[in-house]
Amino acid sequence: MTATLTASVCLLLLLAGIGNFGSDAARSSTKVATQLYHLEWNRVQETDQSWRCWTEGYRPNAANSNKMHETTNGTEAEVRRILGFNQSTTVLFMANSNSDNQNLRTEFTIAPSRMVRLSLDNVGLERLEIGPFAGNENDCRLADLSVPRNRLSEVPQGLDRLTVLRKLDMRHNALVRFPLDRLRKATKLKRLLLAHNQLEAFVTDDQVSFGELQELDLSHNRLKALDSTRWSAPVLASFHVDHNRMLTAIEGWSKTRFPLVRGFDPAGTNNWNQTWLKSVQ
Repeated sequence: MTATLTASVCLLLLLAGIGNFGSDAARSSTKVATQLYHLEWNRVQETDQSWRCWTEGYRPNAANSNKMHETTNGTEAEVRRILGFNQSTTVLFMANSNSDNQNLRTEFTIAPSRMVRLSLDNVGLERLEIGPFAGNENDCRLADLSVPRNRLSEVPQGLDRLTVLRKLDMRHNALVRFPLDRLRKATKLKRLLLAHNQLEAFVTDDQVSFGELQELDLSHNRLKALDSTRWSAPVLASFHVDHNRMLTAIEGWSKTRFPLVRGFDPAGTNNWNQTWLKSVQ
Protein backbone atom coordinates (compact mmCIF):
# COMPACT_ATOMS: atom_id res chain seq x y z
CA MET A 1 0.00 0.00 0.00
CA THR A 2 2.79 2.39 0.98
CA ALA A 3 4.71 1.58 -2.20
CA THR A 4 1.62 2.24 -4.32
CA LEU A 5 1.01 5.58 -2.59
CA THR A 6 4.63 6.61 -3.06
CA ALA A 7 4.51 5.75 -6.75
CA SER A 8 1.31 7.78 -7.18
CA VAL A 9 2.84 10.81 -5.48
CA CYS A 10 5.94 10.59 -7.69
CA LEU A 11 3.77 10.35 -10.79
CA LEU A 12 1.80 13.44 -9.76
CA LEU A 13 5.01 15.39 -9.11
CA LEU A 14 6.41 14.31 -12.46
CA LEU A 15 3.27 15.41 -14.28
CA ALA A 16 3.31 18.72 -12.44
CA GLY A 17 6.94 19.24 -13.48
CA ILE A 18 6.10 18.50 -17.10
CA GLY A 19 3.22 20.95 -16.90
CA ASN A 20 5.46 23.67 -15.49
CA PHE A 21 8.09 22.98 -18.15
CA GLY A 22 5.44 23.25 -20.83
CA SER A 23 4.21 26.54 -19.39
CA ASP A 24 7.76 27.92 -19.21
CA ALA A 25 8.41 26.87 -22.81
CA ALA A 26 5.18 28.48 -23.94
CA ARG A 27 6.05 31.70 -22.13
CA SER A 28 9.54 31.65 -23.64
CA SER A 29 8.12 31.06 -27.11
CA THR A 30 5.66 33.91 -26.66
CA LYS A 31 8.47 36.17 -25.49
CA VAL A 32 10.55 35.45 -28.62
CA ALA A 33 7.54 35.79 -30.89
CA THR A 34 6.67 39.19 -29.47
CA GLN A 35 10.18 40.67 -29.30
CA LEU A 36 9.99 44.36 -30.07
CA TYR A 37 12.52 46.45 -31.96
CA HIS A 38 12.99 50.19 -31.72
CA LEU A 39 12.84 52.06 -35.02
CA GLU A 40 12.88 55.76 -35.78
CA TRP A 41 12.34 56.82 -39.36
CA ASN A 42 11.96 59.87 -41.58
CA ARG A 43 10.51 59.90 -45.07
CA VAL A 44 10.13 62.64 -47.66
CA GLN A 45 7.82 62.15 -50.61
CA GLU A 46 7.73 64.41 -53.64
CA THR A 47 4.66 64.21 -55.84
CA ASP A 48 6.24 66.02 -58.79
CA GLN A 49 8.62 63.49 -60.34
CA SER A 50 9.09 65.32 -63.64
CA TRP A 51 12.78 65.92 -62.87
CA ARG A 52 15.04 63.02 -63.74
CA CYS A 53 18.54 63.15 -62.26
CA TRP A 54 19.98 64.50 -59.02
CA THR A 55 22.21 67.57 -59.23
CA GLU A 56 24.23 69.43 -56.61
CA GLY A 57 22.04 71.75 -54.55
CA TYR A 58 18.82 69.78 -55.03
CA ARG A 59 16.10 70.37 -52.42
CA PRO A 60 12.58 68.91 -52.43
CA ASN A 61 10.02 71.49 -53.50
CA ALA A 62 7.99 72.43 -50.41
CA ALA A 63 4.89 72.95 -52.55
CA ASN A 64 4.69 69.31 -53.60
CA SER A 65 6.57 67.41 -50.91
CA ASN A 66 5.39 65.64 -47.78
CA LYS A 67 7.53 64.89 -44.71
CA MET A 68 6.84 62.11 -42.21
CA HIS A 69 8.54 61.16 -38.96
CA GLU A 70 7.72 58.29 -36.62
CA THR A 71 9.22 56.38 -33.72
CA THR A 72 7.93 52.92 -32.94
CA ASN A 73 8.64 49.74 -31.02
CA GLY A 74 7.40 46.98 -33.27
CA THR A 75 7.77 43.32 -34.12
CA GLU A 76 10.00 42.06 -36.91
CA ALA A 77 6.96 41.93 -39.19
CA GLU A 78 6.22 45.59 -38.47
CA VAL A 79 9.83 46.61 -39.14
CA ARG A 80 9.71 44.77 -42.46
CA ARG A 81 6.43 46.46 -43.31
CA ILE A 82 7.93 49.90 -42.64
CA LEU A 83 10.98 49.08 -44.78
CA GLY A 84 8.67 47.94 -47.55
CA PHE A 85 7.41 51.48 -48.19
CA ASN A 86 6.38 52.63 -51.65
CA GLN A 87 9.50 54.10 -53.29
CA SER A 88 7.76 55.56 -56.36
CA THR A 89 7.52 59.09 -54.91
CA THR A 90 10.04 58.80 -52.05
CA VAL A 91 13.18 60.91 -52.35
CA LEU A 92 14.53 60.45 -48.82
CA PHE A 93 14.22 57.65 -46.29
CA MET A 94 16.24 57.41 -43.08
CA ALA A 95 15.74 54.71 -40.45
CA ASN A 96 17.80 53.89 -37.38
CA SER A 97 17.46 51.73 -34.31
CA ASN A 98 19.06 51.84 -30.87
CA SER A 99 17.94 48.36 -29.82
CA ASP A 100 19.84 45.05 -29.89
CA ASN A 101 18.87 43.69 -33.28
CA GLN A 102 20.82 40.43 -33.38
CA ASN A 103 17.60 38.50 -33.97
CA LEU A 104 16.23 40.93 -36.56
CA ARG A 105 16.47 39.72 -40.17
CA THR A 106 15.67 42.13 -43.01
CA GLU A 107 16.38 42.66 -46.71
CA PHE A 108 16.03 45.72 -48.91
CA THR A 109 15.88 46.38 -52.65
CA ILE A 110 16.47 49.92 -53.91
CA ALA A 111 14.35 50.89 -56.90
CA PRO A 112 16.53 52.59 -59.56
CA SER A 113 16.45 56.38 -59.93
CA ARG A 114 13.92 57.07 -57.19
CA MET A 115 15.59 58.06 -53.94
CA VAL A 116 18.25 60.70 -53.45
CA ARG A 117 19.21 59.63 -49.94
CA LEU A 118 18.79 56.29 -48.16
CA SER A 119 20.04 55.54 -44.65
CA LEU A 120 19.34 52.21 -42.91
CA ASP A 121 21.28 52.14 -39.64
CA ASN A 122 21.18 49.02 -37.45
CA VAL A 123 18.02 47.57 -38.97
CA GLY A 124 19.16 43.94 -39.28
CA LEU A 125 20.03 44.12 -42.98
CA GLU A 126 21.45 40.86 -44.33
CA ARG A 127 20.90 41.54 -48.01
CA LEU A 128 20.85 44.74 -50.07
CA GLU A 129 20.56 45.21 -53.81
CA ILE A 130 19.82 47.95 -56.32
CA GLY A 131 17.59 47.18 -59.29
CA PRO A 132 16.36 45.66 -61.43
CA PHE A 133 17.79 47.71 -64.28
CA ALA A 134 16.65 47.65 -67.89
CA GLY A 135 19.51 47.11 -70.32
CA ASN A 136 22.26 49.70 -69.83
CA GLU A 137 20.14 51.84 -67.51
CA ASN A 138 21.92 53.58 -64.62
CA ASP A 139 20.77 55.20 -61.39
CA CYS A 140 21.28 58.97 -61.59
CA ARG A 141 19.52 59.96 -58.35
CA LEU A 142 21.02 58.11 -55.39
CA ALA A 143 23.67 60.43 -53.97
CA ASP A 144 23.90 59.16 -50.38
CA LEU A 145 23.75 55.48 -49.42
CA SER A 146 24.38 54.73 -45.73
CA VAL A 147 23.87 51.24 -44.28
CA PRO A 148 26.08 51.05 -41.16
CA ARG A 149 25.76 48.58 -38.28
CA ASN A 150 24.11 45.76 -40.21
CA ARG A 151 25.20 42.25 -41.25
CA LEU A 152 25.96 42.74 -44.93
CA SER A 153 28.63 40.32 -46.12
CA GLU A 154 28.60 41.31 -49.79
CA VAL A 155 28.71 44.54 -51.76
CA PRO A 156 25.20 45.33 -53.07
CA GLN A 157 24.30 44.16 -56.56
CA GLY A 158 23.75 47.20 -58.78
CA LEU A 159 26.39 49.34 -57.08
CA ASP A 160 28.14 49.62 -60.43
CA ARG A 161 25.10 51.46 -61.86
CA LEU A 162 25.28 54.45 -59.49
CA THR A 163 26.52 57.52 -61.37
CA VAL A 164 25.91 60.40 -58.90
CA LEU A 165 26.88 58.71 -55.63
CA ARG A 166 28.64 61.14 -53.26
CA LYS A 167 28.76 59.06 -50.08
CA LEU A 168 28.84 55.32 -49.38
CA ASP A 169 28.83 54.28 -45.72
CA MET A 170 29.06 50.55 -45.00
CA ARG A 171 30.82 50.70 -41.64
CA HIS A 172 30.26 47.97 -39.05
CA ASN A 173 29.15 45.23 -41.41
CA ALA A 174 30.68 41.86 -42.35
CA LEU A 175 32.33 42.61 -45.70
CA VAL A 176 35.35 40.44 -46.51
CA ARG A 177 36.09 41.79 -49.98
CA PHE A 178 35.43 45.16 -51.59
CA PRO A 179 35.87 45.39 -55.38
CA LEU A 180 36.60 49.08 -55.88
CA ASP A 181 35.93 48.95 -59.61
CA ARG A 182 32.23 48.43 -58.80
CA LEU A 183 32.26 52.18 -58.10
CA ARG A 184 33.92 53.17 -61.37
CA LYS A 185 30.83 55.12 -62.53
CA ALA A 186 30.63 57.06 -59.25
CA THR A 187 33.29 59.49 -60.41
CA LYS A 188 32.06 62.25 -58.06
CA LEU A 189 32.33 60.11 -54.92
CA LYS A 190 33.53 62.14 -51.92
CA ARG A 191 33.34 59.76 -48.95
CA LEU A 192 33.89 55.99 -48.84
CA LEU A 193 33.53 54.57 -45.33
CA LEU A 194 34.30 50.87 -44.79
CA ALA A 195 35.70 50.75 -41.25
CA HIS A 196 34.92 47.91 -38.83
CA ASN A 197 34.28 45.18 -41.37
CA GLN A 198 36.30 42.00 -41.96
CA LEU A 199 37.99 43.21 -45.13
CA GLU A 200 40.84 41.07 -46.36
CA ALA A 201 40.82 42.53 -49.87
CA PHE A 202 40.27 46.05 -51.22
CA VAL A 203 40.99 45.54 -54.90
CA THR A 204 40.30 46.67 -58.45
CA ASP A 205 40.93 44.94 -61.75
CA ASP A 206 40.57 48.16 -63.73
CA GLN A 207 41.96 51.65 -63.41
CA VAL A 208 39.52 53.81 -61.43
CA SER A 209 39.58 57.55 -60.89
CA PHE A 210 37.88 59.50 -58.10
CA GLY A 211 38.65 63.14 -58.73
CA GLU A 212 36.61 64.36 -55.74
CA LEU A 213 37.25 61.63 -53.16
CA GLN A 214 38.19 63.35 -49.90
CA GLU A 215 37.78 60.61 -47.28
CA LEU A 216 38.58 56.91 -47.39
CA ASP A 217 38.23 54.86 -44.20
CA LEU A 218 39.55 51.28 -44.23
CA SER A 219 40.43 51.12 -40.53
CA HIS A 220 39.67 48.21 -38.20
CA ASN A 221 39.78 45.50 -40.85
CA ARG A 222 41.98 42.49 -41.70
CA LEU A 223 43.95 43.82 -44.65
CA LYS A 224 47.28 42.10 -45.23
CA ALA A 225 48.04 43.85 -48.52
CA LEU A 226 46.84 47.03 -50.19
CA ASP A 227 47.64 48.15 -53.73
CA SER A 228 46.85 51.75 -54.69
CA THR A 229 48.46 51.50 -58.12
CA ARG A 230 45.19 51.36 -60.03
CA TRP A 231 43.23 54.00 -58.15
CA SER A 232 43.58 57.74 -58.49
CA ALA A 233 42.35 60.16 -55.82
CA PRO A 234 44.33 63.41 -56.10
CA VAL A 235 42.32 65.35 -53.47
CA LEU A 236 42.19 62.56 -50.90
CA ALA A 237 42.94 64.21 -47.56
CA SER A 238 41.54 61.89 -44.89
CA PHE A 239 42.84 58.32 -45.24
CA HIS A 240 42.33 55.91 -42.33
CA VAL A 241 43.97 52.51 -42.47
CA ASP A 242 44.86 51.96 -38.81
CA HIS A 243 44.07 48.72 -36.98
CA ASN A 244 45.01 46.48 -39.90
CA ARG A 245 47.67 44.68 -37.92
CA MET A 246 49.06 42.56 -40.76
CA LEU A 247 49.46 45.49 -43.16
CA THR A 248 53.12 46.33 -43.72
CA ALA A 249 53.04 48.62 -46.79
CA ILE A 250 50.78 50.12 -49.46
CA GLU A 251 51.83 49.29 -53.00
CA GLY A 252 52.03 52.28 -55.33
CA TRP A 253 51.68 54.88 -52.58
CA SER A 254 53.63 58.13 -52.80
CA LYS A 255 53.33 61.73 -51.62
CA THR A 256 53.23 62.79 -55.25
CA ARG A 257 50.12 60.75 -55.96
CA PHE A 258 48.39 61.57 -52.66
CA PRO A 259 49.82 64.97 -51.67
CA LEU A 260 47.10 65.92 -49.16
CA VAL A 261 47.39 62.82 -46.95
CA ARG A 262 49.52 63.75 -43.95
CA GLY A 263 51.20 60.38 -43.51
CA PHE A 264 51.09 57.33 -41.29
CA ASP A 265 51.75 56.88 -37.60
CA PRO A 266 55.02 54.91 -37.24
CA ALA A 267 54.01 53.78 -33.74
CA GLY A 268 50.43 53.03 -34.69
CA THR A 269 48.40 49.85 -34.88
CA ASN A 270 49.87 48.50 -38.14
CA ASN A 271 53.04 46.49 -38.59
CA TRP A 272 54.60 48.96 -41.04
CA ASN A 273 57.77 48.13 -42.90
CA GLN A 274 59.92 50.98 -41.59
CA THR A 275 61.92 51.32 -44.81
CA TRP A 276 58.71 51.75 -46.81
CA LEU A 277 57.28 54.08 -44.19
CA LYS A 278 60.25 56.45 -44.34
CA SER A 279 59.99 56.58 -48.12
CA VAL A 280 56.39 57.86 -48.11
CA GLN A 281 56.32 60.16 -45.07
